[in-house]
Amino acid sequence: MPNEGNVMFDYNEQIQAYENDCVNLPQAIKDKLRGHRDANRNRLKRNRPDEIRVGDDHFIPQGSMAINTTVQEEENAYDIDDGVWFHAEDLKKEGGTEYTAKETQEMVCDALNDPNFNQPPEIHNNCVRVFYAEGHHVDVPAYRKFDAGTEDERQELAGADGFSASDPTEINRWFEDRVEALNKQRDGAGSQMRVMIRLLKRFARSRGGEWDMPNGLKLTMLVDECFPINYERDDEAFYWTLAKLQARLVVSLEVENRAQTKWPKDKLTKTASDSNMVELRKRVREAVSQLYVLHQSGCTKAKARAAWDWVFQSEGFFEAYDKDAGKAVALYANSALVRAGVATIKPSGVITAVGVSTGAANLAHKFYGEFPDE
Repeated sequence: MPNEGNVMFDYNEQIQAYENDCVNLPQAIKDKLRGHRDANRNRLKRNRPDEIRVGDDHFIPQGSMAINTTVQEEENAYDIDDGVWFHAEDLKKEGGTEYTAKETQEMVCDALNDPNFNQPPEIHNNCVRVFYAEGHHVDVPAYRKFDAGTEDERQELAGADGFSASDPTEINRWFEDRVEALNKQRDGAGSQMRVMIRLLKRFARSRGGEWDMPNGLKLTMLVDECFPINYERDDEAFYWTLAKLQARLVVSLEVENRAQTKWPKDKLTKTASDSNMVELRKRVREAVSQLYVLHQSGCTKAKARAAWDWVFQSEGFFEAYDKDAGKAVALYANSALVRAGVATIKPSGVITAVGVSTGAANLAHKFYGEFPDE
């Protein structure tokens, strides 16, 4: 492995363009997904039992959408996490008996359902899932809150094993604090860490089902642990993220929840050698080996392109960009919008955007089968 500080072939412009156009989620797709999320919120507020209070401040954006690390998915298989909390004293039946965790989930599931759905929402272990025909889904975990608004406030998640203590905003707070702290150390470093997370997710998903890789939360924790703050170029920063990750995975394959303040922190991995972590170690080692050419004096643009294309399986983006950057950006960026259904291709070949309003809570959309406008 080369020493840090060695000159590395500069392929930064191409990596930044690829991340922007083929990895990061375009704003139009974010708007569409948030519109679907908001439609679910409206339905839950409209259909929940009258005695159970639910206001706008009861919803809790979670997951990669909340921290802006979601990456583009070929089959639109986006996972939107949007929790909801209820006052514990509201979750009672006639006679004062408290809702069980299962009954809480059933109440949420019933409120999110509609007779027009071809596939109704389902209760999963720790959430209610709403399905969309386009390929994505919205997961709605449900919490009960005790002593809301006081120093003694606490929340519990409704799950398959009953209610359990949980802080649904813990990871969001931790991540935003990390970004802010890194930006103070070097201007833009925190924002760059977001890019590193998205690039590692893209690498992990670059072979589809051929690779068994860890989920996005584990990858996020690993990037936070291994992110090198010294490199302003994204191509260098990602190479050294991979190199440090390779060394780290030799020492241990376990991943902690770094957002927690308690000690010891909970493990996100199930064992000391989860199969997906073993796979990650193998594939990161291969990626670092492929990218070694970037540090050789005879490296050319063609060699650099081949190495980075092995890492990301860019489907021709890097080759197209090196031939004509403007055409490549237009083609691949528009392709993402068409796949997500926020743009269409006219018979003439012209790509036209489908109207999606920022923050629109009542977008027309499809579940399994046609569903009338919300």
